[in-house]
Amino acid sequence: MSEKFNVVMSIKPGLPEQLLTEPMWKRLHEIANIERHTEITDFSDSAARERMKDADYLWYGWGQITADVLNAMPKLKGIIAAQGSAYKALTDDARKIAKDRGIFATNVQAANSIPVAEYCLGVTLLESKDHTLSQHQYGERRAYINREVNYADAGTFGKTVGIVTATAQIARDFMEMLKPFDFNVLAWSRHLTDEEAAQYGAKKVDLDTVFRESDIVSIHTPGIPQTAGMIGAHELGLMKDGALLLNSARGIVIDHKALEKELVSGRIRAVLDVTDPEEPLPADSPLWDLPNVVLTPHIAGSMGCDLNRMGASVLTEFEHIAAGEPPVRFEANPLD
Repeated sequence: MSEKFNVVMSIKPGLPEQLLTEPMWKRLHEIANIERHTEITDFSDSAARERMKDADYLWYGWGQITADVLNAMPKLKGIIAAQGSAYKALTDDARKIAKDRGIFATNVQAANSIPVAEYCLGVTLLESKDHTLSQHQYGERRAYINREVNYADAGTFGKTVGIVTATAQIARDFMEMLKPFDFNVLAWSRHLTDEEAAQYGAKKVDLDTVFRESDIVSIHTPGIPQTAGMIGAHELGLMKDGALLLNSARGIVIDHKALEKELVSGRIRAVLDVTDPEEPLPADSPLWDLPNVVLTPHIAGSMGCDLNRMGASVLTEFEHIAAGEPPVRFEANPLD
């Protein structure tokens, strides 16, 4: 076996224990010098600095990485991020240093997108069957319900699912999961091509068409200043009566006042894993009690045992390093 390399962790205390199972830890210890329970949360701490000076790799998930931080790790070869991006945590000066020194970065974006896509698939299948509506009505009446009458439009066959920002990794995973079912899939993204949409079993259309023709609209737009309020009264007003809005992306993407107005009217339905403001909505928000709204506390992403998938992704990168192979999930430096 080749000589072990040195790894330091800049990550939320306790999170490594959630990411890696004991067999994973055993494997990591076989190939790397890494101390458990030594997560760095302050890059200026003298004890942390002492460990950092010999670090070959940084297992990252906490704090901003400045030029000073990289200079404190003169042997650093790579950053393995237990999150969606490593370079986003680097200042511009640090990114330049990383580029000049050839410090690579990887992330677990692909691993984290899977549970979100699974959440979207589960919601799509259940709500196509009028799951929430039937639950409320059955609980209220506590009597026989004629499903053919009350839920005449329930089912998946031939229904249309609309994907907003279809170039996102989660959206692509979701569309892939939809393939075995009998949905029509409409996709929109500013940079999506007809060929890319077809590859995922979807048809590229404009944003208005997604909202006008879909039975379920699933939002996958990143929450950045340029997309704040991107989905407003116009888009929501195009939705069919009884259509479902599914948001597992970011709450700020949707104009909350416009959304609240539509939901209070009862005209459309929503499953919201994210809101604006997020976690939680104000206690007096009408959305809490609406029968046509399901609110979940940002559970779509990795949590519980799904964190082990992220941990496995991190371990895979270290195993490739130990074998002298290039990283699997290389992240491009924005300066490249």
